[in-house]
Amino acid sequence: MASTPRLAVGTVFADDYRVIGPLAEGGMGSVYRAEQLSTRKPRALKILHSRLLDDERSHGRFVREATIGAAIASDHVVEVIAAGIDRHTELPYLVMELLDGGDLAAVVKHRGRLDVPELGAMMRQLCHGLAAAHAAKVVHRDLKPENIFVAHALHAGTPFTVKILDFGIARMAQESKSVATLTGAVGSPLWMSPEQINNEALGAPTDVWALGLLAFWALTGQAYWRTARAERLTVQALFAEQLFRAIDPARERAQEFGMATMIPTGFDDWFAACVARSPSERFADAAAAWSAFAQAVDDGMRGDVQLLPPRG
Repeated sequence: MASTPRLAVGTVFADDYRVIGPLAEGGMGSVYRAEQLSTRKPRALKILHSRLLDDERSHGRFVREATIGAAIASDHVVEVIAAGIDRHTELPYLVMELLDGGDLAAVVKHRGRLDVPELGAMMRQLCHGLAAAHAAKVVHRDLKPENIFVAHALHAGTPFTVKILDFGIARMAQESKSVATLTGAVGSPLWMSPEQINNEALGAPTDVWALGLLAFWALTGQAYWRTARAERLTVQALFAEQLFRAIDPARERAQEFGMATMIPTGFDDWFAACVARSPSERFADAAAAWSAFAQAVDDGMRGDVQLLPPRG
């Protein structure tokens, strides 16, 4: 089959979605801003590249993104509106709510690290979405700044709305042993847990590991791992640090790049319980992680929240 055609503005896809313009291009597919003709609502239309139709892993990931995402009951998981195969092009597609804002990586790059009240507001929403996934026995497996979307507020009384993206490599907990890749693991190396690196069974504590690292990164603007700040980063060196080197307290590690004062009282113990190398020694799931975070960092979370995502 020929490569996926770039959809022109005005094209009607799957009989109900008029293309307004391109949004993003990735290794698996193209995303377009579209209008749903039957409702007149703006949507994000994602189409799988035709060259991947015969790639079982890529096709399966695309299908999982639709089916698993739709099964999680939380306002903080991106809503899947529809999914199917276009009868004209035979291309798989999924339709999601269209969000106005940017991913967390872009937000922090645009305006700098988060203060404690901003982190608290983000973590409350992020953990709500992740806890709903864990309650449905779903493990995200690829939690990272690029998969956390910070949208302009969808409800009164909140400064912004957090949505978890990309459940494409998510799995049900009972089937969550990683599928081997070139590195023998699935996920993004900087945020991967020891069990992902070792291609072992995964569960909710796998996401908790990434949650702790994300909180540290959001507060300091720096990755926790020393290897990540090296002039020449290799996956092998990163994995060696994650698996074998001492995991220092968050404040002590932040002191290395002058950010110790950004770590609030109580954060060290919470962080340590997120990044214990043994999954059984971590918080059991995102709900437990949030409960402990809210208690540990309670005083620091009081204050105005100014974090505003850029307009799309």
